[in-house]
Amino acid sequence: MAPSWKRSGTGATGRGAGRLLGRVRAAGESSRGFFGRPKGRSAARDARRVPGKRGNQQPLLQEGEALPGPTVAFAKADEGDAGAPAEDWYRIVLAFLFPALGGLLFGYDIGATSGALVSLTSEATGGVPWFDLTPFQSGLVVSSSLFGALVSSVAAFFVGDNLGRRREILLAAVLYLAGTALEGLAQSYPLLLCGRLTYGLGIGFAMHGAPAYIAETAPQRIRGLLISLKEVLIVLGILLGYLASFLFVSKAGGWRAIYLVAAPAAMALFAGMSWLPASPRWLLLRGGGSGEVVASLRKLRGPAAKEEDLLAEAEAMEANFGGDGDKGAAASGGFAALLRRENLKPLLIGMSLMVFQQITGQPSVLYYATRIFQDAGFAAAESATAVSVVLGIFKLLMTGVAVFTVDVYGRRPLLLTGVAGMAAALFVLGSVKAPMLSVIALLLYVGCYQVSFGPVSWLIVGEVFPLAVRSSAIALASFANFGSNFLVSLALPTIQSALGVQATYAAFGVIALAALATIFAVVPETKGKSLEEIERMFK
Repeated sequence: MAPSWKRSGTGATGRGAGRLLGRVRAAGESSRGFFGRPKGRSAARDARRVPGKRGNQQPLLQEGEALPGPTVAFAKADEGDAGAPAEDWYRIVLAFLFPALGGLLFGYDIGATSGALVSLTSEATGGVPWFDLTPFQSGLVVSSSLFGALVSSVAAFFVGDNLGRRREILLAAVLYLAGTALEGLAQSYPLLLCGRLTYGLGIGFAMHGAPAYIAETAPQRIRGLLISLKEVLIVLGILLGYLASFLFVSKAGGWRAIYLVAAPAAMALFAGMSWLPASPRWLLLRGGGSGEVVASLRKLRGPAAKEEDLLAEAEAMEANFGGDGDKGAAASGGFAALLRRENLKPLLIGMSLMVFQQITGQPSVLYYATRIFQDAGFAAAESATAVSVVLGIFKLLMTGVAVFTVDVYGRRPLLLTGVAGMAAALFVLGSVKAPMLSVIALLLYVGCYQVSFGPVSWLIVGEVFPLAVRSSAIALASFANFGSNFLVSLALPTIQSALGVQATYAAFGVIALAALATIFAVVPETKGKSLEEIERMFK
C-alpha cells in the first residue's frame, strides 16, 4: 500500500501531512486504513467527517487534546538526534512496568518455593499433619507450577491472538491471584497442588503475553532496554522470594505467608493492565481501524507526542504488515503459517534459545537453592536462605549490567561472551574441589547467565518473530522453555544422585558448548532495528 504522503526526518511534512492529519483525526473506527484520501477533499472537510458515513461527526482527537491521566514529559531520548520526538517517560515506564509484573510473579515463585518447601516439610513449622512429604511429593510441589505454565503455553498457541496481549495478561493476573489464595490457604496436599497448578497457568499466560506486549509498544530506540528490564523484574521477584523465605521460613505455618505475599503484586498487575490500551500492532493484526491504532499509540506515548510522529509510526506498521500479503497469512494463522519458509529460521532461533536457557542448569538449580545451601553446610534454614538472598542480590546486579549494555554492544556479543563464561565455570565446578575456587566459579556461572541467557533470550524472542505469527511462535517458544524447565527440575535430583554433583556440572558444561555453537551459527544481531526491519531480514 503506497502512502499518499512522504516522510522527512521523523514525521510527515508539507501539504500531504496536513491532509493525513485531518484524515486520522476523523478516522474513528474506520477500517479503510491510514492513507490514500481522494484528491480534492480539503483537510477541514476531512476533520469534520468519518470516512464512509454521512453527516458531521466529532473528530477522534481535537487539536491539542490530551487523553486523561498524569503525564511527565521529557525532552529527546537522544540528545544527538535533532529529529527525535519528545517522549513521555511516565507513560513508557507504566507500559513496561505493568506487564513486567507478570515476570516478577514468575520470579517470586522460583525464589519462594524452595523456602516454602523447607517450612512445609518441617514438623516444627509445617503446621499440617501431611508435612512428611516423600521426595517425589516434594518434586511435585516444585514442578506443578511449571506443568501449569506448560499447559497455558499450549493454550496460548490457540487462543493468544484472539485474546490479545492485554487480555491475556489480565487473565494471568486472575490466575496468579487465585493460585496464591489456594496455596496460602490449602488444608490438604491435593489442594496445595491445585494452587500450584493454577499459579503456573498464570505464569504461562504472563510469559507469553508480556514479551509481545512490551516489544510491540516500546519505542524502537529503547526496546532492547525495556524487554531486558523484564528480566530484572524476574530476578527481583526471585530476590523477593528469597527475602520472604528468610523472614518466614522458621515461623509456624511460614510457608503460607511466603505464598500469600504474592497477592498484592497480582492485584497491581490486574489494575495496571486494565488501564493500559491494547497493543497497536495487535489491533492492526485484528483489522482495527486507524482511529483505534492511533488512539492506542496516543495513550502509550502520552499527550506530548506529536500527531505527525504517531502517524509516522502507524504508517511504518501498516506499510510492512499490508504490503506483502501478510494479512492473509495472519487470517489463516495456526501451525501451517509457522512452517512458511520465512518463519522457519526465527522459529529455530527462538526455540533453541528457550531450550538452552533451561538445560544449561541454572534455572533449575534456583528452585532447590535453599536445600543446596543446606547440603553445602548451612544446616539451619535461616542460614541457607540468607545465602540465597546474597546470591539473589548478585544476580540482580549482573542483570543490570546486561540491561544497560544490550543496546550498546548488541545481543550477539552478550550471548556469546556470557555462554562461553558459563561453559568455563561449569567445567571448573565439575573438576575441582577447592571450596574458594568453587565459590568463584559459581559466581562466574551465575553472573555470565545473567548477562546472556537470562535477559537476552526473552528479548530476542520478543523481537524476532513476524507480527502475523508472533503470538503462535512465542507460545511455542514458551512451551519449549517451560517444558524443558519442568523436565530438568523434575529429573535434577535423580540425575545428581546417579552421576554425582561434579559430573552433573560437567554435563551442563558440554550442553553450554553446544549452545555456544548454535548461537554463533544462527542468532542474528537485532540491535537498533525496528520490528518491521527485523521481519524483513528473514524474507
